Amino acid sequence: MSQYDLRERLSDEFVISEHDVARLLLRAPYAYKRYTIPKKNGGVRYIAQPAKETKIIQHFIINEWFSKLPVHDCATAYKEGASIKDNAERHRSAIYISKFDFVNFFGSITESDIKKLLSKEFEGQLSERSISDMARMSCIRDRITGRLVLSIGAPSSPVLSNAVMFNFDTVVNQWCLERGITYSRYADDLTFSSKEKGGTFPVEEFIRETLKELPDPLLSINADKTIHASKKNQRRVTGLILSNDNKVTIGRDRKRLISAMIHRFLHGELDEKAITHLQGLVGFAQDIEPLFIAKLRGKYTSKIITDLLSKRGK
Repeated sequence: MSQYDLRERLSDEFVISEHDVARLLLRAPYAYKRYTIPKKNGGVRYIAQPAKETKIIQHFIINEWFSKLPVHDCATAYKEGASIKDNAERHRSAIYISKFDFVNFFGSITESDIKKLLSKEFEGQLSERSISDMARMSCIRDRITGRLVLSIGAPSSPVLSNAVMFNFDTVVNQWCLERGITYSRYADDLTFSSKEKGGTFPVEEFIRETLKELPDPLLSINADKTIHASKKNQRRVTGLILSNDNKVTIGRDRKRLISAMIHRFLHGELDEKAITHLQGLVGFAQDIEPLFIAKLRGKYTSKIITDLLSKRGK
């Protein structure tokens, strides 16, 4: 059986010459729109979205091949049914939590890492040229290092990052299971929880050793973002609060903010930007804590809440 050739497939699918396909592949890592969005901590997050043609081809490759790549059960982002609530729910009954974060997660996953992944998972199915082409089409050229890496903003980055991390997730999860620790990874956010005091303390050293032993990707922990928490203080997982009665909640501060904004909305004190923000908050609360929204219906009438939810995302 002949091996799959990406260039021939793209030429047939989009009715363009293989010469034009080759041109698109050549320029793909350079054809990105770069911009920043503010972080809550005052910093900025760098986003890079590929050109329209690159994005279309990435989606095509995702559907044809990348969707078949392995994703560990501990990975709670970028897959069907995954959510920050699901990620937090896994830790709600624990007492002690440790959280870790990778430095430049997407930017640390290289074209070479993608090639190794595709070669392993699709051995004998894809031509070597197709493997190289798919890896190149999925990467951006890093302006500082010159390397081809994944970017935040490309459609293919989430699924590829999860697949590249499969070995890491497997090793870490097995180690945790043997020690009664719960592990989950939401993109670059790693959460470990235990009911035993000091149960998660050995995790950091184990992660560092595991990262040294695994050949790829070359990742490192962001020490500034390492957090250890217990029921004595607020336990936050992917932006959600774990209450002392083992529930996942949006937190009192967000609830007060939503209630105050609805009050101002009713009095015509919010501009369009603030109203859009409120609609997003109400929708978020509906997803995470529908009981809170039910209480708001009783306080502000069901019509008001339904109206805000109906305009969500519009």
